[in-house]
Amino acid sequence: MPHQEIPDLREQMETDGFCLIKGALPDDLVTRLRDLADRKLRSEKESHFRRYAHHGSLIPIHIEDDPHPDVLTSPALADAFRRLGFTDPRWISGYVITKPPRSPGLWWHQDWWAWDHDLSFAHRPAQVFCMLYLQKTRRENGALRVIAGSHRNRHPLHDALPEPHTQHIEDQPQDSVSHLPIPDETTIDADAGDLVIGDVRVLHATHPNDRDTLRTAVDLLFTPDFRELPEEFRAHYVRQFCLPEAGWWNDPGHPLHGDPASALLPTYDGPDHPPVPYRRLPRWTQAAGGAA
Repeated sequence: MPHQEIPDLREQMETDGFCLIKGALPDDLVTRLRDLADRKLRSEKESHFRRYAHHGSLIPIHIEDDPHPDVLTSPALADAFRRLGFTDPRWISGYVITKPPRSPGLWWHQDWWAWDHDLSFAHRPAQVFCMLYLQKTRRENGALRVIAGSHRNRHPLHDALPEPHTQHIEDQPQDSVSHLPIPDETTIDADAGDLVIGDVRVLHATHPNDRDTLRTAVDLLFTPDFRELPEEFRAHYVRQFCLPEAGWWNDPGHPLHGDPASALLPTYDGPDHPPVPYRRLPRWTQAAGGAA
């Protein structure tokens, strides 16, 4: 690829809070991810899809789920992270996300969870999502909607939206501000094998799935610069439920030793820390580009 593309992609991520990488995954890996998604979906009851009608399914992925280790170590992800300037990417969780047929759109929200911490207003994201698309995805079947720049700039929606991932926002009607079209939104059209990487602070939603078929993707969450995080965040991230039990790296007999995927998992041997204070709603400061 032309060298000049490297800073361009990084600049888009820093300015807009997201980027689309076309054709990132090879066809064989897309096929294997589809097989994984099918296995996961068959194991879920209908009540799960009713509960997560807005999100689509939220089915956890674990390190032993084939072909997840091969995805983590794929040249596609390594190249994307290199182009974005990620210094120490570590995987923390992942989900199969399938929007059922004729399901509503996901409400506007952002996914950062520590807004009382100064890290929330850093230039670089502490956490990113990587959406791996397994089929053609357009407005009609639940494409992603994003508001460029909302990861670091106050937007009117920040003051209007209920707290994300609560019953309050789940109950918002489709004609509420939580779902309405926004003049400066971008719809991301994606094809099978495309990769969307986004700062979890960016405001995003989805269109409804108006088709009679499922819309499926895999969402992987990473910390892009793990070594640079404050200790309390490193201590937090090693305890995510999709990961092996914290401390696995100190067990000489653990099967992950020698596995290339282990280099993409967070490890931490520092002192214990109290939990990072949990706050889902942004608290804007002058440094963040908005009023306090």
